[in-house]
Amino acid sequence: MPTVHAPEFDPDLTWLRSQRPLTLRELRGQIVILDFWTYCCVNCMHVIPVLRRIEERFAEEPVVVIGVHSAKFEGEKDAARIEQAMRRYDVTHPVIVDRDMRTWSAFAVRSWPTLVVVRPDGTIAAVAPGEAELDVLARFVDDELAAARKKGTLAKAPFAVHTPPPRDDGPLSYPGKVAVGPSGLLAIADSGHHRVLVTDADGRVIHAIGTGVAGQVDGALDQASFDDPQGIAWRSRTELFVADARAHTIARIDLAAGTVTTIAGIGELGAQPLPLSVTTDALATALRSPWDLLLDGELLYVAMAGSHQIAVVDLAARTIAALAGNGAESIVDGAFEAATFSQPSGLCQVGRMLYVADSETSAVRELDLDRRIVRTVVGTGLFDFGDRDGPREEALLQHCVGIACDGDGRVVVADTYNHKLRRVDRSTGEVRSLAADFHEPAGIAWDAARRGWIVADTNAHQLVRLSVDGATRATIEITSAPTPRLGRIDSVHAPAMGGDAAWFTTLFRAKDDAALAPATPRATIGFELRAPQGKKIATASPIVVSVEVSRRGDLIVPAGTEQRVDAAGGAMERVVLSLSIERFDDGPIEAEIIARADMVVCAADVDASAEGAVCEPYRTWLRLPVRLAKSGGAHVELVASPS
Repeated sequence: MPTVHAPEFDPDLTWLRSQRPLTLRELRGQIVILDFWTYCCVNCMHVIPVLRRIEERFAEEPVVVIGVHSAKFEGEKDAARIEQAMRRYDVTHPVIVDRDMRTWSAFAVRSWPTLVVVRPDGTIAAVAPGEAELDVLARFVDDELAAARKKGTLAKAPFAVHTPPPRDDGPLSYPGKVAVGPSGLLAIADSGHHRVLVTDADGRVIHAIGTGVAGQVDGALDQASFDDPQGIAWRSRTELFVADARAHTIARIDLAAGTVTTIAGIGELGAQPLPLSVTTDALATALRSPWDLLLDGELLYVAMAGSHQIAVVDLAARTIAALAGNGAESIVDGAFEAATFSQPSGLCQVGRMLYVADSETSAVRELDLDRRIVRTVVGTGLFDFGDRDGPREEALLQHCVGIACDGDGRVVVADTYNHKLRRVDRSTGEVRSLAADFHEPAGIAWDAARRGWIVADTNAHQLVRLSVDGATRATIEITSAPTPRLGRIDSVHAPAMGGDAAWFTTLFRAKDDAALAPATPRATIGFELRAPQGKKIATASPIVVSVEVSRRGDLIVPAGTEQRVDAAGGAMERVVLSLSIERFDDGPIEAEIIARADMVVCAADVDASAEGAVCEPYRTWLRLPVRLAKSGGAHVELVASPS
């Protein structure tokens, strides 16, 4: 393959999360991973957590991740809106605002998402379109680091480029969807805070479900965790379902019992669309970004944005199946099995007709549940969008994410990137604007009792109550909302490349199944750190153990991110890590710590102090399980598991 040098960045482009524009020339010595993305794209969203893991995995290596936002929709070109998307999706690395796709063209990119890896010498190592696989990308970066180190082109230290994003401190953060329940109760997907709020009709919070720490954890209402919850469907005054989009699960909330329980999904991104005409165990089936829900009796319809399908969960049988859409991303009508969707993101129902906000085609689709046929009400293609009222042949929407049906058969769309609500005639496809001046509204619900609409005005972090004709509006003040916690469960969980043993040098288990108790002033875990075969730990060598909680970071607080041990020397060193354990109501709870130990090792048969002794830096990764239980103690001893 011929050597291709990466083109230099255009100096006139705007940069986000960087105090100044960067150049590839000043990044020489670094491996640079360019992520070409656009924030409407659910497949691009699937790459973001992969890149977060890469950044954590190579935090102390000369590896730099830079996003290149090459917008698909006109509404995505504004830098302020890209910054909002970065905050919403936890993108902390620098992003180039490639407004006119100059960088896209210079690197000959053809699709979203695409990763381009640039070597430390400025040549292109790889161009990889599609969703990145964590283990494959991590191995590739490891190989490129080794090759550059051998060639002498690698910098000695990473290039510090990004700053943490500001935090949203209001009662709502990027509310995604909203649903009206019995007695006017509101369920709000407080997506940016990774929780669900249940309020009365006036916005007073009755239940805050989820800690605010992003992740996927079942349990008590105030201890469960969500990851970007979206669609919500009420079943009764005390029961509702939630599409947990980035956890790739669907959860049941039982307000009477005070519990959150996963009913579909395995907590990991599915690799493939759901197979058509195949019913599977809902809890054993991997899902791809469920975005909205609609309940009809014992059937829960799912807008599966990530696999471009409409799915259905049979609540009684506890199964899931693809209802319509073969998984291809396009706009094709016809029989359920042959039809295609493009990131369906909203659902509503009129009789036996199911309506879909098909966001990437800026379309409204209709599913006839009896005839099993899909029809397009308005919209024509993946790249046909705009802001135009009129008959079906002329009307244009722009990335519509929300949709609602009222009791009289009217359909209203949250025309997200046009910042509007649009009324769509179900029969003719005619589009008329209902209300404007929103901020990327992503959710809309019909309030039958008050005969009006409730809008999740996402980027304004608020709910708006709108009259049926759109003439009057009022902001719903959210009161009594508790302050959410910060953080992300598994935010530092290292990639398992070909199985845990291939990634972690040593796996541990608790001796005698011991557990730590909550509210312990100073809990400790102990284990033996061993040198590799044929080596010994250098006497008086400082061993630096970097500690990060990979599971249940809301309960375990390390005494410090780094803990030091002065080595006595020899094949083994005993390490004791100090922790504190927050109180919890149930248990036992399985938690986990990832530790990285850096030390100096020498040949086992050589005196480290002797002239010419062969000693070298050594790094080892450790996986440390921690069980928490009320009956536990203040110390747990860990032993190495057989590999």
